Amino acid sequence: MTKRFFLSMIYALAILAFIGGCAPTTTQNSDPIARVTLDSENIEINQSLVSQAEVALARLQSTDTEGRDNLLLDIAILFAQGGDLEQSRTTLQLIVTDQLNDMFFVEYSLLGLELDLAGLQLISGKARLTEIRFVALRQSLGLNFQRRILTLEGALNYAGGHIKASIENNIQLSKLYNPRKMSDQRQISAVHDQLWLQLNELPFSQLQQTDLTDRSVLAGWLELAAAMRYRQADPNAQKNFFAVWKQSWREHPAAKNPPATLKGRFRGAMAPKNIALLLPMQGQYETPSTTVLNGFISAYYDNLAQSASLPKIAIYDTSSQPVAEVYNNAIERGADMVIGPMRQSQVEELAASPRLQVPTLTLNRLDEDQLTVTENLLQFGLSALDEISQLADQAWIQGQRNVLLIAPENGWGLRAREHFIDYWTTKGGAVIDAISYPNSVNDFTRLLQRPLEIDLSEQRSLALRRSVNRSLSSIPRRRQDIDLVIVLGYSEKVRQIKPALDFLYAGDVPVYATSHIYSGTQQIELNRDLSGIKFSAMPWTLEGHMPRPLKPDLRLPTAYRQLYALGYDAFLLHALLEELARPDALPVFGATGMLRLSEGSIKRTEKWAVFEKGRVVPTQP
Repeated sequence: MTKRFFLSMIYALAILAFIGGCAPTTTQNSDPIARVTLDSENIEINQSLVSQAEVALARLQSTDTEGRDNLLLDIAILFAQGGDLEQSRTTLQLIVTDQLNDMFFVEYSLLGLELDLAGLQLISGKARLTEIRFVALRQSLGLNFQRRILTLEGALNYAGGHIKASIENNIQLSKLYNPRKMSDQRQISAVHDQLWLQLNELPFSQLQQTDLTDRSVLAGWLELAAAMRYRQADPNAQKNFFAVWKQSWREHPAAKNPPATLKGRFRGAMAPKNIALLLPMQGQYETPSTTVLNGFISAYYDNLAQSASLPKIAIYDTSSQPVAEVYNNAIERGADMVIGPMRQSQVEELAASPRLQVPTLTLNRLDEDQLTVTENLLQFGLSALDEISQLADQAWIQGQRNVLLIAPENGWGLRAREHFIDYWTTKGGAVIDAISYPNSVNDFTRLLQRPLEIDLSEQRSLALRRSVNRSLSSIPRRRQDIDLVIVLGYSEKVRQIKPALDFLYAGDVPVYATSHIYSGTQQIELNRDLSGIKFSAMPWTLEGHMPRPLKPDLRLPTAYRQLYALGYDAFLLHALLEELARPDALPVFGATGMLRLSEGSIKRTEKWAVFEKGRVVPTQP
């Protein structure tokens, strides 16, 4: 029997005993431990505990019991520990908080906050932390309660995208543990690991300190994180800097108890010495291959000045020879890592092999249904499906359920459309309509009238005028059940779609888009028609996100600039693939997104931005 189950059983027995006439002791005597698992996707229902809570609630509602609100809180806790969070919320709503003493009220507030976090009800959670009575009581609470509050406050800030505030919460939390106690050391380690994860997600500009005399704990963390990010393509350079940093920050918590993933990086395998870069350098692939190569070489030279251990690079043309032949030739010439190929057909050819001789990072990704397990093969590419999933997840968190999808009628647009429909309906959402537009269309007003049901509104108005046989003034109405519009495509087309939506009375509906909408260059006047659109953005396109700004040729279209970023990230990953394979690995902050390894593929999670009066502004999720 686990400790958690044992404590829950004590709760159940105490509740039932109280209904039989005993005084309640559960909340007052129990440690202020978490009642809800914050990883709400993995909550398991303990039917025994839920059943006991249901019996207790039924008995309580059938009697006039003194201390009813205290007992309702105990029952709500039991429901939460049993995994029935909805019933816990319902029970919590029955409580009259004025009837709770101070300690019961604190427990009530924290349980409510845990339930809000599990349900991503962030506004409600923030309100509980700022409630007047809770604020007045907070400073007088004991150490365990202070730890629990800071843990929940940090989780709330993190869930809301306020990463730096969450970092500060965790710094305060770490100070509440005694580093001389073995049990507290484990807690400090866990907090430091969480801190490092959060620092890993911050844009580089937020890691840089303007006051070099600042010796606060936060300043030390930021300096360390900035230096590690700047050197993330070279673990050896990171290791050397960390030794220097520890000398300068001897008393810093991270010097005494470094994050586990940082220490693990220093224990990594040797980086490759000779890299073969396989690209089709002739014919129709010449320009995209040259663009990828330029990004790759740019990353190489960005790291050259600070590192003495960069690999040698050899470029192999895959235009006219079978890719297996080129691959084997590279191995014979001493390559201990291969990056490429880029053509999808050549990726398929390598993926058909059960095993490759050396670690191989492709520059294209097969669709999910084509993925196979090939030893030493990792697939990396600019799959739009990662972004589609990210948009869908964010829409779901925001409570949007009914979506109108507008996508280009081309290869990637049709694949993205199919993926979104499958992914969204599996979640339980509804696709109101899915419109595919050809590249030749210029009048989106006519194309969108039907899915918005403007034509039906006009027909109803015409029928009414005919029925009364007189002229009537009317304004067409769009259908009212659309929560969100997702628009896929490059900016040239979306600049026509957004005004059409506004004209057709859908200007108040949120609009999401993918990174295809933004080239990385601010064009304020040209992009005013995109105002209000929120989109997933590659970090390199957002000011201050990268340690060194990427500089693709500004004459290139958006798709090619993104290929430049792909090449940049391919170099970034060359020494980090083994580290990414570890179960506790942190994502790599890349130019194309936060990069993680999953089932043989590098998956990307992008940042968020919004068009405000034509200007691109980073925003929270």
